[in-house]
Amino acid sequence: MRRPKKPAVKRSDLANLTEQAYRELEEMIATLELAPGTVVSEAALSKQLGIGRTPVREAMQRLARERLLQILPRRGCIVADSRPDEELSVIEARRPIEILVVRTAAVRANADERQAFERIATAMGAALANGDFNAFARLDAEFNDLCLAACRNPIAASMMQLITTLNRRFWFMHHGRTLPTEGVGHHVEIAIAIARGDADGAARATAHLLDYIETWPRKALTPVRFNP
Repeated sequence: MRRPKKPAVKRSDLANLTEQAYRELEEMIATLELAPGTVVSEAALSKQLGIGRTPVREAMQRLARERLLQILPRRGCIVADSRPDEELSVIEARRPIEILVVRTAAVRANADERQAFERIATAMGAALANGDFNAFARLDAEFNDLCLAACRNPIAASMMQLITTLNRRFWFMHHGRTLPTEGVGHHVEIAIAIARGDADGAARATAHLLDYIETWPRKALTPVRFNP
């Protein structure tokens, strides 16, 4: 007697599961739950996430293309290392794209989006005052998504999304779950400038944020000098 065939997984369902697997793995890598150098396997991650191996495999391949996982032939995968020189390369690529995004967002945002930027700026200030990292993290994600929507440039948005997780991982590597006043302050300045339609102000605040972020890997690359 033949065993009944399992119902085929719909393409849309597979895409949704792949996206879910990607989001969960991306979060684990960005927040260092999966630290650089961690060996991971498709089977183990499938079991941990409760998602089938096919969507997990596709999510891992996407993360490998984004330089977050390194596929080792016949040996599985390893969470990619992060070096200071690589951080500088990411910032170099990020700078012109992000400045374009905030400039165009300041010009093209609609009334509802401007109100949202203003609300986010106020809430970020409150999160800093309260030392509430989780609140800031949620607001930062909302802020990033809002910038990409308001810029009305899907090509620039797509390019920014490719390095978003790398940027988040750098933050966790250097600051953990703390809230540096300068870093949060620059985020608030950008949001206020976009809310007011100030493209030049948004660009300046973004440049200041990236200058601040760039100090992290540069310090790591500076040789330690010992006084005789």
